[in-house]
Amino acid sequence: MRWMPTLMAVVTGAVVAVGATGGTAPARAAGTLRAGAAAVKITPQLFRPVYIAGYENNRVADSVRDDLWARVLVLDDGATRTAIVSCDLIGLSNRRVRQIRQRITSVPSGNVLISCTHVHSGPDTLGLWGKNSFTTGIDPIYMDRLETRIATAVESAAADLKPVRLSAATVTVPDGFVHNSREPIQDKELTALRFITGDGQPVANVIHYGSHPEVNKTKALTSDFIHTVRERVEAQYGGVAIYLNGALGGMVTPHIRAHTMEEMERVGDGVGRAALQALGRAEPINRTAILLKRADVSLPLENDGFKMLMAGKILDGDAPGGKIPTEVWRLDVGTVSMVTIPGEILPRPALDLKNRMSGKFRMVIALGNDELGYILDPDDFVRDTYKYERSMSVGRQTWPILSASASELLK
Repeated sequence: MRWMPTLMAVVTGAVVAVGATGGTAPARAAGTLRAGAAAVKITPQLFRPVYIAGYENNRVADSVRDDLWARVLVLDDGATRTAIVSCDLIGLSNRRVRQIRQRITSVPSGNVLISCTHVHSGPDTLGLWGKNSFTTGIDPIYMDRLETRIATAVESAAADLKPVRLSAATVTVPDGFVHNSREPIQDKELTALRFITGDGQPVANVIHYGSHPEVNKTKALTSDFIHTVRERVEAQYGGVAIYLNGALGGMVTPHIRAHTMEEMERVGDGVGRAALQALGRAEPINRTAILLKRADVSLPLENDGFKMLMAGKILDGDAPGGKIPTEVWRLDVGTVSMVTIPGEILPRPALDLKNRMSGKFRMVIALGNDELGYILDPDDFVRDTYKYERSMSVGRQTWPILSASASELLK
């Protein structure tokens, strides 16, 4: 987090998983993984001012370099159905996530995971980058349309579930594309998941890797280097490419010479090649039962700046009684294990969490169902190196509470 009405859906087959199937789908025997995927444009129209999230206030969009998307994968194993949503947005509050879930009927509300890529060239969906520091940048008309489109994409994916095979692989992304500008600690692993039908038809490809998408600093809307990653994957493997961010905090960012479109494409091409390498060597996962466990968490709001912004209705979210309600997930599909963290987790706590996870393919998903700023290890919270991250964090108790909740889910 750096402070400073045409609908297109692509629908393919997919898989399901979690506590209940939901919707009106007939009951089925557990054990067969089905999947459905969809993508819907969420690019705002420019006839109204669009305040871009990132860097400074009053950065008003003047063009569209490439469209922003909400991309969805619905999984169902006959016993559990879940939806994984990735949006090209700076982030969404847990309050907003709960609102979106209420619009969805095909998947149980509590089984809908909504994450954001944290792109710094999309509309302000948190409120921090309006005309000035005292004015929210959120456009309620856009937000209403956004909620509708995300729900529509989930319904589309759920309506086209097909039996699928899952394969996965993890590779190391070479140096030169993304680095930690604070200190040399980084999760360099990229994990890719491939979902195809029995006759080899592509449904979806999931790419998990941690980095701030912040090469672009113009006033053009774009999903930044993630656009190129997804384009490379879809060109070679088809289906819907879905990007989930990882340990991007503190400050894991593209390693670039300048903030140019050429550099944006170079980084996307490098990360995209790593994704293609992973998909090319993906190994079959034969047992694909879904396990979904959730924990509701209450975090003390220690940041006085956040308190004032919430009180002034500038920052989206709620903190009844000085506590922020949020959530942590554990989602396993066979030997693929995912844990969601409601903000920009730094590499140190992310790697610690990863080491506690038991799946062969482990993914710590940042900005999962919330965007609470930076998630720091308590030892880093007091270091001068992370003074900026500390100022954009809910508080020092955040990671110990989230870590304890994750540990319970991993039992």
